[in-house]
Amino acid sequence: MYLAIDLWDKRCWIAIEVEWIILPKMIVDRYKLISELKKIFREYNVDKIIVWLPYDLYWTDLKQLNKTKEYIKKLKLVFKNKEVIWFDERYSSIVAKDLLIQDNINSKYIDDLSACYILESYFKTNKIS
Repeated sequence: MYLAIDLWDKRCWIAIEVEWIILPKMIVDRYKLISELKKIFREYNVDKIIVWLPYDLYWTDLKQLNKTKEYIKKLKLVFKNKEVIWFDERYSSIVAKDLLIQDNINSKYIDDLSACYILESYFKTNKIS
């Protein structure tokens, strides 16, 4: 099973794959992320954690990217039995916003959809089905 994390400074969005269906799981405060992941891992047999890397188009904003890389190191230390994979999600928010507009869905769900899109993109890129 796969789990995706859209990691930000204050909050994180989690999506999970259940029998090849990608679902938004929860929004969690970053300081509670590790404890919430432990709960999820007791409930679901997740073996891969996909974490987005916030590259920008011109490689100019590296502050958030470096913070995310440091957090990925922490995840690898805490969850040694899980594979932690980084993934370039450069366009996930843009695609999520377009999908929300197209389907006339409330924009407050953009980050939920972004987390799902990260996981879906990872599957497509790596030809996982």
